[in-house]
Amino acid sequence: MNDWSIEDRLPLIHVPTFVINGRADIAQDFVVAPFFEKIEKVKWVTFENSSHTPHWEERERYMRLLAEFLAL
Repeated sequence: MNDWSIEDRLPLIHVPTFVINGRADIAQDFVVAPFFEKIEKVKWVTFENSSHTPHWEERERYMRLLAEFLAL
């Protein structure tokens, strides 16, 4: 077994990654920031009118941004 944390492994991700959180999410910006900082190809969106479920709370915007991301 090794001592690696998930943050230590983030630089190993080499595929485009879509990171999201909501402004009222328990996963606040300081929680999500390491994913943005340590993954090579990442897009990060904070949904201003959501908690932990922007795919439900801001569905239209989420689906549009997800479609744009997948089209890259």
